Amino acid sequence: MSTSTNGARGLWQTDGLEWRGWALTGIGILGFTFTLPMTCLALQAFDPISIAIVRGTGAGLAALVCLALSCETLPTRGQIVRMFYAGLGIVIFFPLLISIGLQFVPATHAGVVQSILPLATAFFGVVRGREKASREFWISAILGAVLVAAFCQFRSKVGSIGIADILVVLSFVSCAYGYAEGALVTRELGGWKTICWILVIMLPLNLLGFFICSLPHGLWRVPPSGEAWIGLTYLTLVSQFLAFYFFYKGLALGGVAKMSQLQLLSPFLSIYAAHLVLGEVVDATVIVGAVLITAIVVAGRLSLRRQ
Repeated sequence: MSTSTNGARGLWQTDGLEWRGWALTGIGILGFTFTLPMTCLALQAFDPISIAIVRGTGAGLAALVCLALSCETLPTRGQIVRMFYAGLGIVIFFPLLISIGLQFVPATHAGVVQSILPLATAFFGVVRGREKASREFWISAILGAVLVAAFCQFRSKVGSIGIADILVVLSFVSCAYGYAEGALVTRELGGWKTICWILVIMLPLNLLGFFICSLPHGLWRVPPSGEAWIGLTYLTLVSQFLAFYFFYKGLALGGVAKMSQLQLLSPFLSIYAAHLVLGEVVDATVIVGAVLITAIVVAGRLSLRRQ
């Protein structure tokens, strides 16, 4: 067989892996798309603490079954510590903070704030990886933060940034940290194993919270409707488990830096999902805010690539 034929086959195999990476990451992003509106549905009956605990507990049990069936060996102590920190961001703080915030702001509003997520993820990647970042990147990070603050203030009914806005911003900061920390571990363990171990490591904490929260007054504030159950089930099985499964598997196949660019689509998809599921109005400020912040994020990501 000729050298050129071998080269063509190698190129095809590489492209095949990359396309699988794009496809799996895209499936994960689509799974995340409905997180905000489904949280609003769950909030019809469940309080934010219950939502966060049930998400983590249900997804943790599913991950435990996956790891048991695959007979995986235990990760190292250092990996467990890093995955615990990642879990604090994506399993504990993000679900709790976003659920509290969405009691007071529309899902479309939170979708615009979500635009900063890729840049925040890159920021934590730079900090945790001790990489050098250009001046353009730091300018983009500052401008992105300023634009998010300006959007929140403009949309605020009282003319100033409220506690709910701060909680929504902090939720995506927590999520970005969890993404970045987890992405580092995927290089060692692989994609799906990382999210499964993160969920299992956080499971004891979530189980404790589940029993503490459910024993005195139950898990819901009012009897849940079908919509509330659908919202909570989606958050547990898709947002907290299956979407992460595909997302991290895609990152491992196609490369973290390249595949994570699909996050740029997330705010627009989330805004559309909020309109589709909740009927929220998508006005000009939502579109302009998402476009401007995403443009700053793209500039920041490009400045890192030129390093």
